[in-house]
Amino acid sequence: MEHVPRQIPRTRRDGRAARWRTTPLTVGGATGHHGAALRNVVAILRREIKGFFGHPLAALVLGLFVIVLSVFVLGFDDVLLGGSVSMRRPFRWMAACFVFLLPAVTMRLLAEEQRTGSMHLLGTLPVTPGEIVVGKWLAAVVLVACALVLTLPIPVVLASLGELDWGPVAGGYLGLLLGGAAFAAIGTATSALTENQIVAFLLAATACLLPALAGAALPLLPTALVPAVEYISFEYHFANLARGVLDSRSVVFFGSVIAVALRMAAALLEHRRLA
Repeated sequence: MEHVPRQIPRTRRDGRAARWRTTPLTVGGATGHHGAALRNVVAILRREIKGFFGHPLAALVLGLFVIVLSVFVLGFDDVLLGGSVSMRRPFRWMAACFVFLLPAVTMRLLAEEQRTGSMHLLGTLPVTPGEIVVGKWLAAVVLVACALVLTLPIPVVLASLGELDWGPVAGGYLGLLLGGAAFAAIGTATSALTENQIVAFLLAATACLLPALAGAALPLLPTALVPAVEYISFEYHFANLARGVLDSRSVVFFGSVIAVALRMAAALLEHRRLA
């Protein structure tokens, strides 16, 4: 079999990566470069999921999400007595909760690793910054999916009260999953910026709030700027999907946000590791 050199960091005595050395990596099927990268990502994903659900933070965040959402949906809007069998208002509150839920989840992903020094330990292993970032981001997306699963009783109850159109419901949940994944990617990038979890939370919350509020600013903008600002508004793309139509432009938008944010997180992590 052909052997291809793969670079992994050699560490100094102080635990930081000093320079790169090469180690052979066998190419061929699952033992090739992509197979090794996938195994690394899955290993990090499993580690993070165990850390999430083995820590009170996950239960606290999910429990708080359900309580706050219930207060808004049943208290402020009272969708059960509103006379309209629609998920539009519950989806609006879920998206609003994600603006603060995801920064709370992602603030410790990389900041905690850097504060405790365990990131230097990861740097001694044959794993790239990109694999670390993707594995940790996927763990946050799993938590987003768990949060969405906890909300499924809402459309079920609404469907028992009248005729619920399940097309927009499916599209709305897809939009929330993609938007939540984008928020998680932004939070992962801000977590790579600092060792302080509170700072990471504030940066992520601000970065998530701006595109979420961009739609509200449209009436105040000059007409020439409306299309550009509308396109970067999360609300605009979520509304497209929540109509029950799979709009490829919205999927590409969320995918682009995720890709850019994760690439930024990996670059920041590599810069810190080699500093």
